[in-house]
Amino acid sequence: MKTLPLLAALAALLFAGCESTSFSDRFETVPPQVQSVPGEVEEVYFAAQKAFKRLDFVLTRSSMGRVEAASAIRTSETFGDSRQMIARLKITQGEAGQSEVALSLTEEAVSASMGGTRQQGLRDHGFYQLYFATLQQVLVERATDRAVEKN
Repeated sequence: MKTLPLLAALAALLFAGCESTSFSDRFETVPPQVQSVPGEVEEVYFAAQKAFKRLDFVLTRSSMGRVEAASAIRTSETFGDSRQMIARLKITQGEAGQSEVALSLTEEAVSASMGGTRQQGLRDHGFYQLYFATLQQVLVERATDRAVEKN
């Protein structure tokens, strides 16, 4: 009987050193990542749509200055769940000739074992850097195409 409390104390010590996202962090709204890019809002809006398409995202909603896109659904037979990433983009006019692009990501997971759907904002994800690099590339290509058309 005395070994049970001892085992429980050892387990508590083992898990005490583990880092995990705090309970409140899981439910706080994740702020979007913001980057300034060259171009007017309309130009960046069309480039943003093209960048999402290059990354195999499907545009789900869009209006001038706002774009929402969804990744393909990834299904895991082993764990019996499905995951999808939703990206929301807001474009606002910045300083002269610049636009501010705010990107937020949400992962939606449906799991039979958890019995439902869960949504979680993604703070640090490699997609942020990938998307902003792709957006910059599309903007450079569009500027190059315009320069060629003028000549």
